[in-house]
Amino acid sequence: MTLVPFLSAVGLPLVLAAALIWPQTRALVWRMMPFAPLPALALALLAEVPLNAQAGWLILGLTLGLDEVSRLFVIFTGLLWCAAGTTARHWMRHDPRATSFGVMFAMAQAGNLGLLLAQDALSFYAFFALMSFASYGLVLHSRDPQAQGAARLYIGFVVLGELALFAGLALAAAQAGSFLLADLRGAVPSDMAVALLILGFGVKLGVMPLHFWLPPAHGAAPVPASAVLSGAMIKAGLFGMMAVLPLGSLAYGDHGTMLMAAGMVTIFAALLLGVQQGNPKAVLGFSSVSQMGIVALGLGAGLLVPEAWALIMPVMVFLAAHHGLAKGALFLGTGAFAAQGGAPGRVAVTFALLVPAFVLAGLPASSGALGKEALKTALAAGSAVWLPWLVVVLTLSGVATTLLMARYVALIWRSPPKAPEQTTPEAILLPFLALGAASVSLPLTWPLLARSLAIPVSEAAPGALWPVLLGVVVGVGVAVHAHAQRIGPAVFLSHLTAPFRAVGARAEAVMAARRRSVRRLAYAIPKTLGETAERWRLGQTAIALLIAVILAVELGATLRADTAIPAVQQIDPDLLDDLKLIPEF
Repeated sequence: MTLVPFLSAVGLPLVLAAALIWPQTRALVWRMMPFAPLPALALALLAEVPLNAQAGWLILGLTLGLDEVSRLFVIFTGLLWCAAGTTARHWMRHDPRATSFGVMFAMAQAGNLGLLLAQDALSFYAFFALMSFASYGLVLHSRDPQAQGAARLYIGFVVLGELALFAGLALAAAQAGSFLLADLRGAVPSDMAVALLILGFGVKLGVMPLHFWLPPAHGAAPVPASAVLSGAMIKAGLFGMMAVLPLGSLAYGDHGTMLMAAGMVTIFAALLLGVQQGNPKAVLGFSSVSQMGIVALGLGAGLLVPEAWALIMPVMVFLAAHHGLAKGALFLGTGAFAAQGGAPGRVAVTFALLVPAFVLAGLPASSGALGKEALKTALAAGSAVWLPWLVVVLTLSGVATTLLMARYVALIWRSPPKAPEQTTPEAILLPFLALGAASVSLPLTWPLLARSLAIPVSEAAPGALWPVLLGVVVGVGVAVHAHAQRIGPAVFLSHLTAPFRAVGARAEAVMAARRRSVRRLAYAIPKTLGETAERWRLGQTAIALLIAVILAVELGATLRADTAIPAVQQIDPDLLDDLKLIPEF
């Protein structure tokens, strides 16, 4: 296949970055920024895989291609960059450093998409380094002390990771005798090469203790940059391990054990550190660290038991897409919340944010729950010693994520991020809603996109509800306890019983009002009757009426007596004689 589709997928963002230098073309470039990933998306959606193209005219050659795994990574990564580019166009409209942000944003996008298409070690490393170093400008963008500290920390870890990655790739390529990634996966790299590759990719993945750069960088970077830093770029660490390490063919027990142990620690240590943060985007950063701990469990299991990798690999790709869409929606939703001008809009955005938050936590039948259940099933083919612990950790990870999401929701109300002035809220809201809808619908669309790779997820159980409910209950309890400690136990009890006292006081007031009404009525009726009687002279009228009634009764009795006597006297005398003849008994 010709190189043109691949070069257009990587080249369009680079052309836009170069065009931003000229003031005459900047307005047009910003309008095109949301469409920069479209060539890569079109290639992933329309082309038949596998495919590759080579350019032998370069000094060491260039090989780009697409297989089933990289195709899925390009799809969700391209969607993230489209949504982030749409947000960046409006978020940076009046920013004095918009041009420098746009250049770094487009270059990081080119590096991110390029490493997914690279099929040789040299181009892969070049694109990986371009993405990493361009992201330094995104973290440093605001130039305030927080951004400067986060950028220094970030660039230090980037240099460490790039050195380890370069050494690991060079050593693995020398041992394989080839620069092609497929040859590196099929070779037998040394333990040192594997350790260097894990270190280099682990820095980008953010697994503890290589995570220190990630939360501060997410907290300092503008919202569109945070969305792609967490949603897309840290997945380069996962993709790199899948593309370079001999997963599924060779066992590296020590490396797998170390990676699984680091993943288990990462899931829950990120919770303990994240709930102490005061920046909502930093909390989301620690949530990403915790989620990458889950990814480390799967990678470690694949290194420990190669036979299980065939089942684990499709789940890893699904978890990457799930986290990328949900976390990207949460970061863009943070900007949408900040852009709202009033409380009704912020309440509506908060309810919308709960959707990707619960998806990330693992609500039953969501992508988060399906991914974890599929991973549990896949890990059953791995180490029997580790399996019980891994199942428990994956189940309890829902509690940890729910608590981090609760902390995040509380912080966006307590200390919301600042939105640029003159920002159109609707323009920031639409990309967030689009990514949120994509994260919710992922279980439905994944079989259409992944085809055979979707089977482990399609056959997974819907998951349990209790970890999320437990996280909600614990979060509410912690919030209540913190509020009680802040205002004092006595005041808290007073506030707690205030509704009941108010209801009692209201009932007592109603009863007292009724008693007063009855008393007033009891006083008013005799007085009213007396006044009416006096006004109408009802006393004399009643006596006269009584005398009239008595006279009427007497007159009636007299009239009845007078009419009864003549009736008896008119009886026939013959009839009386006959009555006398009746014998007496």
